[in-house]
Amino acid sequence: MTERARPILWGWGEPGARGLAAACLIVGVVSIVFFLDYAGFPTEPARYRVLQYLVATQDVHAALVLMGLVLLAGISSSRVPALRLLDFIARHPWKVAAIAFGALCLGALYVEHNHPLAQDEYAALFQSRVFAAGRLTGRFPPELLGHLIPPIYLNQFLYGSFATGEVASAYWPGFALLLAPFSFLHVPWACNPLLASLALVLMAKIATRLGGEPRAGGWAMLLALASPGFTGMALTYFSMTAHLLLNLVFAWLLLERTPRRLMLAGAVGSLALLLHNPLPHTLFALPWIAWLALQPTRRRDLLALAAGYAPATALVGLGWPIVLAGLQGNANIGLFPFDDNPFHRLVNFFWGWHIKLRTALAMPSEDVRATRLVEMLRLWNWAVPGLALLAAAGWWLKRHNPVVLLLGASLLATAAGYLFIGFTQGYGWGARYFHPAWGALPVLAALALAHRRDEGQSHPLARYVASLAVLSLVFATGLRAIQIDRFVTAHLALRPPLVADARQVVLVTYDWWNYAQDLVQNDPFLRDSVWYMQSFGEARNADFVRARFPGAQRVFRDSRGEVWRLPPH
Repeated sequence: MTERARPILWGWGEPGARGLAAACLIVGVVSIVFFLDYAGFPTEPARYRVLQYLVATQDVHAALVLMGLVLLAGISSSRVPALRLLDFIARHPWKVAAIAFGALCLGALYVEHNHPLAQDEYAALFQSRVFAAGRLTGRFPPELLGHLIPPIYLNQFLYGSFATGEVASAYWPGFALLLAPFSFLHVPWACNPLLASLALVLMAKIATRLGGEPRAGGWAMLLALASPGFTGMALTYFSMTAHLLLNLVFAWLLLERTPRRLMLAGAVGSLALLLHNPLPHTLFALPWIAWLALQPTRRRDLLALAAGYAPATALVGLGWPIVLAGLQGNANIGLFPFDDNPFHRLVNFFWGWHIKLRTALAMPSEDVRATRLVEMLRLWNWAVPGLALLAAAGWWLKRHNPVVLLLGASLLATAAGYLFIGFTQGYGWGARYFHPAWGALPVLAALALAHRRDEGQSHPLARYVASLAVLSLVFATGLRAIQIDRFVTAHLALRPPLVADARQVVLVTYDWWNYAQDLVQNDPFLRDSVWYMQSFGEARNADFVRARFPGAQRVFRDSRGEVWRLPPH
């Protein structure tokens, strides 16, 4: 290779850019090795082992693509379109957020197919439709409860009463409340795209505040938009995007410790605690609360913060368990009889949660450590290559700022906290458990890239990362969109085909290996023309349908299940 050609192919031009590229390639190789080992190469894992299956079928290929982008960015880093895009984002954050919102809505409809893939997602969407109807619980015919909710999921994701037919989500209702207005308008798919778009603007504002210039905000938005983990999660019905946004709002409010902002931070934090379960916000907020406890004004600050947390946390955090406890019946073990006594209901509910937590919590064993390592490598693999390294550099360069230190501490607390959770994330694009704290990564990385004000965007590292981010925005996002579409499409294909323009009952075959029973999803008041039910075998299905739906005719049957057309009345 001639000296003249060398700068074209390896034109990073300065040790920082070359070092970042080399580190990305090394991590890429290490990721592939760990992914293959975790997934049990050369044998493809069964689909019921969801995380291993996704790692084997998605992340190995993506790691190779990202390594190619790292090399390609070295060739194109001297070009200007990427920097022009960065300038546009820095000048027009709200316009960019609006464009992102539209693109994410299209992705939710046509990539994710507007389908709640996991039962966690379905439970949130189900409860949001209940709230949108002005009710606290849905209602199924009691005699159909075991058909409309797969028995293995009853009182796990949805609680149901065989006495009254009332049904509700097993989780705290905060995210369902956020989703309810969108469900009322029949656009629930727009909720997470909107929350993600707002999070983009907030990342820009925090980065601009900490970095002292708009360019830092542009970097934060570009790095987030170019990371498929951020955009992919926004296509789902998981509560993680809401966690991410509310944690950013919490941090934004604590940039200034006035009583009003502290109370608002507490109010936002209380909603974050009640979104789904309290752990994600608890881990993020602990460093900030500890920091407030060390300040000279700690008594005033902590009291103001607690005053914000207390009302909603007490009202919903205690009221919702009482509602759910009335639906549990004898499904769970309780300390008191399952009767109409509110105190008995409350105690029994929290005793049930004690059992769940005791089951979920685990010491960081070898299996747990391996799983968390793979999830951290997925965090890398679903982001702009080198994002975590740039975030670490930004944290170090601005470590004199306590807010920067706290953002880093929240990241570490979240990663460390899940070492004591004994199960995998299962479904979810990127690192689902880490996602509530993910918004700190682009902010800290932006501080590193905007650090040299004298050289600005002409610095070789800035040119290289801008080019790498644009390549990731196009190619990594495109690859992940294809992967998500194929996975969801294959899952939906496990459901028997519907009959056009007819009332019908679809009986889905129980298939644990492929999670076909997850496709049994219904409106909380059965207002749709299609009811999905669990199949219990051909003979039992026929007896059940003919007894419960006189005049029904079976129009389809195969290994996936059966479809019965109901009379028009």
